[in-house]
Amino acid sequence: MEEVKEPKSDIPVRLNILFVIVFLFFAAIILRLAFVQLVEGEQYTHELEKFSIRELPISAPRGRILDKNGEVLVSNKPVYTVQYVEEQGQDIDEEKVADRLAKILIPDGGKIGTDKELLKKTIDLRSTLPVAFNAQETNDLKAKVATKLKAVPKLETVDQMSDFELVKTAIYLGMRVRSPFDDKERADLIKKLNAAKKGTPAITEANTSDFELLKMAINANMTLTLKLDKEDRNDLAKKVKDQIGVLPTPEGLAEKSDMDLLRYASLFDMDIKLPLTEQQRQFQWHKLSLLQEMRSPQMASYIPRRVKVNITEQEMFQIEERRTELPGISVELEPVRQIFEDPDGSAFGTHFLGYINAIRPESLKEYQAQGYNAIDRVGVTGLESSYERYLRGKNGIMEVHVNKNSETVEKKMHQEPKPGNDLVLAMDWRYQSKVEAILKEEVEAFKKRPTTPKEFKDAHVLVMNPNTGEILAMASYPDYNLNLYYDRKKFNENYASLILPNESNRFIYTPYPPASTYKPLSVMIALQEGLTTPNEIIYDRGGLNVGNTYKRNWKASGHGPVNARRALQVSNNTYMYEMAIRLARKGKEGWEKQFSVYDYYNAQFGLGVKTGVDLPNEHTGWENQNLYYGNLADVMIGQYDLFTPMQLGQYVSTIANGGYRVRPHLVKEIRKGTTDPKKPGQTLSVIEPQVLNRVDIDPKHIQVVKEGMRMVTQPGGTVQRFNGLPFTVAAKSGTAQTSQPAENALVVGFAPYENPQLVFVVIAPNSLRDGTSSSDATGPISRRLLEAYNELNPGVLTGGVPKPNPPSSK
Repeated sequence: MEEVKEPKSDIPVRLNILFVIVFLFFAAIILRLAFVQLVEGEQYTHELEKFSIRELPISAPRGRILDKNGEVLVSNKPVYTVQYVEEQGQDIDEEKVADRLAKILIPDGGKIGTDKELLKKTIDLRSTLPVAFNAQETNDLKAKVATKLKAVPKLETVDQMSDFELVKTAIYLGMRVRSPFDDKERADLIKKLNAAKKGTPAITEANTSDFELLKMAINANMTLTLKLDKEDRNDLAKKVKDQIGVLPTPEGLAEKSDMDLLRYASLFDMDIKLPLTEQQRQFQWHKLSLLQEMRSPQMASYIPRRVKVNITEQEMFQIEERRTELPGISVELEPVRQIFEDPDGSAFGTHFLGYINAIRPESLKEYQAQGYNAIDRVGVTGLESSYERYLRGKNGIMEVHVNKNSETVEKKMHQEPKPGNDLVLAMDWRYQSKVEAILKEEVEAFKKRPTTPKEFKDAHVLVMNPNTGEILAMASYPDYNLNLYYDRKKFNENYASLILPNESNRFIYTPYPPASTYKPLSVMIALQEGLTTPNEIIYDRGGLNVGNTYKRNWKASGHGPVNARRALQVSNNTYMYEMAIRLARKGKEGWEKQFSVYDYYNAQFGLGVKTGVDLPNEHTGWENQNLYYGNLADVMIGQYDLFTPMQLGQYVSTIANGGYRVRPHLVKEIRKGTTDPKKPGQTLSVIEPQVLNRVDIDPKHIQVVKEGMRMVTQPGGTVQRFNGLPFTVAAKSGTAQTSQPAENALVVGFAPYENPQLVFVVIAPNSLRDGTSSSDATGPISRRLLEAYNELNPGVLTGGVPKPNPPSSK
């Protein structure tokens, strides 16, 4: 029998092949791991560090602001600041921390809103309220919410809605809606709403958002014709469906808590009285204000958030004692601004030093593009704002190691902060302080006169060097202490009564009629345009027909014969009317074109244009849009366009220095910041006088006007307040008619007449009754500010030889 050979198995071969493949596979992995670790390990380590190390900014102290003699006007002082940051491994109940913190920190005394506003803020911050309704109150609330839910459209009807119905539904569901209006639609709706709301404050674009306009229209049962583009409609329809989809049925409210019911009530914009005592309401507002700072959405979680600045030592000790109960909370020393106060404790430099504050959310991206961080503070007003880039220091850098959840693991100082540069002003703090005191005393004294109008509230003084543009004093009364901005509690207590009414910088924001202080320019225009000569006599009988209107001189019987100089001395109106008529006749293209002549010369002297002063957001005044024949005469007597006190100061300076428009400025030098307050830093730049233009007026005409202004202060002139001073004064007063029952008083001038070193502007709005002399309100102030300057700067106004002031009644 033939032997049968068993076939050889190929399994061992396959196993060997598989073994080789597996071996090669693992060998490749091992080689790759070795390559990654040995060759590319350093690179990956670097990449890992890049994502795990963050740079935390350490705020640098801002530069100081000094007066010309080195007296510190604005500096930095260390205060205790409460900060919050999420730490590694901590699961922090932020609401509980805010609650505990609110029991330690003193409330700022801010405005307490309505229950509706409190509920909305609570929901926006994902917080809760300690409310407990009784059974009846809960059932009543459920019934009200159920009524609202029943009015919600069915999900399947959304796509069939008109654009207006869709927008109306979205607003009903508590959703924000993008503006559907163009300019014409917005204007038409505002007109309709104002017509329907007679007797209430007018609705304007400035005070009402488009979303508020929509809500008003819906509440007034108006039907609007709206047209959304396809993409906006689809997006809004989807959001409306999503919102409807998450709402419970009326029956489903039975299982909801009181807080859930309140959330639905807020969604439907319902007014619900919360079962809270007044003390509980105040506490909840306080807690939510702290929680809002802790949950600031503008900053990454590893960056400390300022919860409260400038706390007391007692508050600091209480926090330190309870640190274990306040995870994430720390108290740090941080510099804040400290503003110089007068020796008597009164305010100083309110309207030019300015203040700093946190960056507004809407401006954050703009500042971040310039290298700022979300926690930085920036200048908001005054010199703090206009010199922000110089005062701002260079922040230090703290290296913060964070985990994948952006929680802090380790901190290490990488770069120390460097202080900002110092500003040195042209003014002497002693003179500024003296002017502020004079202004306060004279205003309060004038208020007590029985003839003073009740509308008289404030007054303003500007003093400049006409040759350099240096601002020597700048004071408004009433004023307030800028340190209030750095004490939130005191700020809230004083905001409505003291800060808000006096916060605006009248010198660059508020225009006033120049009244007769404009007449020097009127005379120069008349002379330069060849309308008259310095010695031509105009006979004044008390007024003049201008077109079909008889315009009166302020003196009913007239001043008789007047020439250019005499017209200024007695502030004659008729002379100015005659010059206006001649200017109108000169117009080859019609009298209407002659308004441009005024505009041309106004700009030459800084009127109606920006002066270039180193303060932010300067206004250009107010340009009258009326172009009637009689307005040509109104311009000549200063009752047409309105100008700011800073513009008037530049205008008078241009006359005083012989025709050069010089840029006004407060800052004289910029010095390198120093950590040693007793050692001045290196001078980085000196602000030199800057001539903006030479006026297109013959110097001999300017001299005629200067002589006329000198005659104003001599016997027969309208300002008899400077008699007996050891130096000469040239001036021009003005009484401006306004829409108020009272009139404005103004006086401008310079001294000494022969070689002007000082220009002054004094404005007292609403200080006069009809027929009262302007110098009654402004004369004592202007005399005393000149006396104060002569006392502090002997020889400057008296030709280099110190001469004392005469005995004063003050």
